[in-house]
Amino acid sequence: KTGWIDTGLGFYIMKYEAKIQGNNNGNQTYSSSFVPESRAAGTPWVNINQTQAIAECQSLGSGYHLITNAEWTSLARHITNQASNWSNNEVGNGVLSRGYSASTAYASDGFTNTAAAPTTGTSSDVFNTGINSVGNTGTFDLKRTHNLANSKIIWDLAGNAWEWNSDTCTQGSGSGNWYNAGGWIEWNDTNLDDYERPTAGSSPLYISTQNAGRYIGCTNGNGLLRSASWSHGLYSGLFTLNWNGSPSYTDISVSFRCVR
Repeated sequence: KTGWIDTGLGFYIMKYEAKIQGNNNGNQTYSSSFVPESRAAGTPWVNINQTQAIAECQSLGSGYHLITNAEWTSLARHITNQASNWSNNEVGNGVLSRGYSASTAYASDGFTNTAAAPTTGTSSDVFNTGINSVGNTGTFDLKRTHNLANSKIIWDLAGNAWEWNSDTCTQGSGSGNWYNAGGWIEWNDTNLDDYERPTAGSSPLYISTQNAGRYIGCTNGNGLLRSASWSHGLYSGLFTLNWNGSPSYTDISVSFRCVR
């Protein structure tokens, strides 16, 4: 399909956050008559819950599905292993880009976004340059694209809108269970050693000082949100993980992405 990329990791993925077919304004109430597509123009499809996002991806045909935690994590780890995705052009040196995520409350960005940004697919909107603004140059932290080893480029995998994964959580400790932090914590918190970090964190370990994101959750049965949204500052990142939404949760800042 147009607008999809081969990750080189055994699956194809939407290059952009899902958009509503034929509609450049994704900011509207969900309808089952909408169709998801990956295209440059317009703002992401938001106000959709996890259950609906799962159904929409499946509606694209056999093999299509909402991205899983395993797929997201493998892609995020792949991206962190590419030197071009680091501010000093060396793996682990400097910071990763946390995307369209400017905040004065959670970072010293000097401005705070209040809405999702559209994409055009050109170099003109790669950086978050001002409140609800994009441009062709700017701070590396607020760069919206990441590079894959096969020269493919993916948009807004960090920042812009939260993205549903297909997983739900069981609270507890040990294999298969997720820690309920009661608030945001860093990925180097020892409570995440047994299962959470090996399953969903970076490898090697990176934290929010490197723009890798943070962790929050889990309440039994809640769905998985990743990436963080346009105003989350240092809470945004490739590995940001949030178990605070039930499968029926919707919000103006929540979108999704399909794979096959």
